[in-house]
This record gives sequence, structure tokens and C-alpha cells, in this order.
Amino acid sequence: MKSPQTTSLNYIIRPFKKEDALLWQTWDIDPEIQSYMPEPKNEEEDISAQYEYIEECENDEGGYYWSIETKDGVTIGTVSLFEINSHHKIADLGIIIGDKEYWGMGVATEVVNTMKGYAFNILGIERINAEVEEGNLPMNKVFEKTGFEQDGVFKNARVKDGKRINVLHFGICK
Repeated sequence: MKSPQTTSLNYIIRPFKKEDALLWQTWDIDPEIQSYMPEPKNEEEDISAQYEYIEECENDEGGYYWSIETKDGVTIGTVSLFEINSHHKIADLGIIIGDKEYWGMGVATEVVNTMKGYAFNILGIERINAEVEEGNLPMNKVFEKTGFEQDGVFKNARVKDGKRINVLHFGICK
């Protein structure tokens, strides 16, 4: 689905643009940014793979995908509502703040709150789910601050640096 633009107090949450792919290439290979991502450490991809990803997101009938941009036009991350199930009225939420200069500044908290409102009030979602790797304390705090409750632990669900790690499951109901 083509994602409509929305805003929060300090950020523009807009559909992906082709030029976002260049940022993603740098974020995808930055070990610090990737340290809490579900994928194994990435190698730099040909830019065409990033362009294909943008097209796949736009054609995904079960999700909305946005870039997070400052009011000055600096793209600093991405957020998505995906795996939307219209029958059960549930969705998954994912967020990445790829520009490390904005880490710890409340961006994720503000954007997650905006996405909650969008999901509940515009899309008619009744429950939002999110997963966080156990060691990702900043994101655990974001979900707790925004009203999500940890409602499960997927033990040994992922492999990171050759070790099995737990994934925490969070949820919030309308």
C-alpha cells in the first residue's frame, strides 16, 4: 500500500523516496545500527536491491512503510506498520533511527506515539505488536514509555554474533 504522509510534533513521516536507498545502504552496513536488527550483519548491496525494496513496500497490501524526516528535511530513520490483519485488526510495528545523531533524543518515542494514533484512529487497528531483542534497552524503554506491555519472551529466537539470544514481545491494545 502506498503510505500516506503524516506528521508528529517534530517530524514528517512520509512515504519512501528513491533517494532514501542511499541512506539505507550506509545504515545497513553500520555495525552499531545493525546491532539490534534481526538480520545478520549486512554486506553493502547494489543500489538496485534497495530500489526493489522500496517497490516491494509500496506494493505490500499488508503494510505501510515510511521514512522519518526532520522538519528541516533530514531523513533520520524508518517506521512501519506491517503484517496488518484486517480481520483480527492487528498490526506489527517496526522502527529504526538510522541517524545516530538523533539517538537518545526522543525521536522513537514521539514517532511510536504517532504511529499508535494512526493505527488505532485511522486504520481501526485494535492491537499493535512489536519485537525487541533482549539487549536493546533503549527500545525496551521506548515501548514501555509509549504504553506497550511486555507480554512474552521468545527464548533463543535469534542468533547474534554466534550466540542464541532472546526476543521480547510487546503489545498494546486500543
